[in-house]
Amino acid sequence: MATVPTKIGQFEVLRQLGSGGMGAVYLGRDPELDRQVAIKVIREEIHDQEVLDRFFREARAAAALRHPNIITIYASGQHEHQPYMVMEFVDGESLSDIIKKKRSLSLSQKLSYLEQICAGLYVAHRAGIVHRDIKPANVMVDRDGVVRILDFGIARIEGSAMTQDGALMGSLNYMSPEQMLGRSVDHRSDIFSVGSLAYELITYQQAFKGNLNDGLLQRLPYQDPPPLHEAAPDVPWAVEEIIMRALQKAPEHRFPDLAEMRSAIVAVLQAPPPPIAARPGEDDRTVVLPRGAGSPRGAPVGPLTPPSQFMPPPAPAPPPPAAFATPPPPAAFATPPPPAVTRAPAPPSTAAYGARTGIASGTAPNTAAGVPASPTWSVKKKPDGSATPVKTTVEARTSTTPTKTPPSRPAEAAATTRAEVAPRASGRRWVVLGGAAVVLVGAALAAMPWLSSPPPSPLERERPAIEAAMERYRIAYRNRDLPAVAAAFPTLPADLRQTMQRTFKACLVYEVTFDGMQVQLAPGSETQAQVTLRSTHTCTPQSGGPPTTATQSETFALQKNGDAWLIGGVKQSTNR
Repeated sequence: MATVPTKIGQFEVLRQLGSGGMGAVYLGRDPELDRQVAIKVIREEIHDQEVLDRFFREARAAAALRHPNIITIYASGQHEHQPYMVMEFVDGESLSDIIKKKRSLSLSQKLSYLEQICAGLYVAHRAGIVHRDIKPANVMVDRDGVVRILDFGIARIEGSAMTQDGALMGSLNYMSPEQMLGRSVDHRSDIFSVGSLAYELITYQQAFKGNLNDGLLQRLPYQDPPPLHEAAPDVPWAVEEIIMRALQKAPEHRFPDLAEMRSAIVAVLQAPPPPIAARPGEDDRTVVLPRGAGSPRGAPVGPLTPPSQFMPPPAPAPPPPAAFATPPPPAAFATPPPPAVTRAPAPPSTAAYGARTGIASGTAPNTAAGVPASPTWSVKKKPDGSATPVKTTVEARTSTTPTKTPPSRPAEAAATTRAEVAPRASGRRWVVLGGAAVVLVGAALAAMPWLSSPPPSPLERERPAIEAAMERYRIAYRNRDLPAVAAAFPTLPADLRQTMQRTFKACLVYEVTFDGMQVQLAPGSETQAQVTLRSTHTCTPQSGGPPTTATQSETFALQKNGDAWLIGGVKQSTNR
């Protein structure tokens, strides 16, 4: 067991807090400011000066970050050829401890931790810093539930110390496929690691279990993790969709950045709870909606639905019954009241009347003030004893419910019924035709501006793609990513490339903004364009001095290649 040092740099060592594959963490004290600090020391001695320079460069970049969810770094240095970082001491526990203990946390608490991780890492990505080693052990939660992301820059230390004795064992389970396969990585690699961490935090099971000895290197880049709902059946489908999108093997299929992933998580946190199934004795009209009703399981994971659609909308309430009226039973189940006189059974036309008008056979709707008068039937006896149906009308202000007695002569009843229904059916037809005419006229009026407006010009059609090409160039420049710069600018001159390399090496943090962009197509051509803009470059020096800002006006020449636009040249006009 290694001896605990009494002092590291200018900091006193109080006790060891823990150790892992990459080194040990000590609780220390800053004698100048009399505050507690955490000191992380890389476990192996590093004698390669280039590796040490890279470590300190990353440490300074991390120290420049300021965000509530990023650990504050106070200092860095060497102790007996072992690099170390001094950072704020967080009184809390890591997500690794929470997961190991399977601490009882609500889904909203877990989502809050994930939302904070996304917020902090997004700020680091905007500063051009990729963490490369996001895992539960590198995320602390303090007593107030505030997340702190640790170990920026330590994952950049390369060499034998990172590959022997399983030093990467704890990190392999969270590495992105491109990082594991030795390909170039960008901020989307961290998004994959956040997805792996999120899977484990939600389910308390690793998304990618195993180690080097059981083929993890062959499984993780090509196999998906077990479906999240099998380990956590009660988790909403929207949460599973977010995590599985972050775990896509191809970087371009993940979230474009952690700001969008954070927005998706916030939308789930703000969504109303799903409906709950009725218990025995409660209203049996409660509808239980299945998980993933709007996005069937097994479908390819694509772009997330808008936040308002994460939860299905509530079922519309049935319309209230009309005032002073009781809904009649369906005509098929209506039973006519006992007849006042002895007569033959009601002819089929009576049932047809009830079916067409929504009134059950043998009944009439209640009437009230303001309701039109409705016809009814009465029976008048002749002197010879025969009965003749007589049609009468009930006044609108009466509130009685007269009984409609069908006529005894089917032919006469059918004729009378047709005479009554015909005006109503005709009126309905006119209403339908009138509504259709209104719709057609409205559609015609809505279409007129489109018919009268000219088609878009070639510049209007190509402007979005041209601006997207310039944005790709700006982001690559800001991230100090020369391969990405060359992808957006294939004919990048050698002297300009060398200038960029020197600038990127001298700057700890680099920011580029574009302003006043003007786009023009070459006369008579739709495949050549010119973009004039003002660009502002802000560099925070590696030496730790104040940032410097330079503004210049530039004119770029672009060439269309297929559906994409690429930069073909740049002319710098003025510097300020």
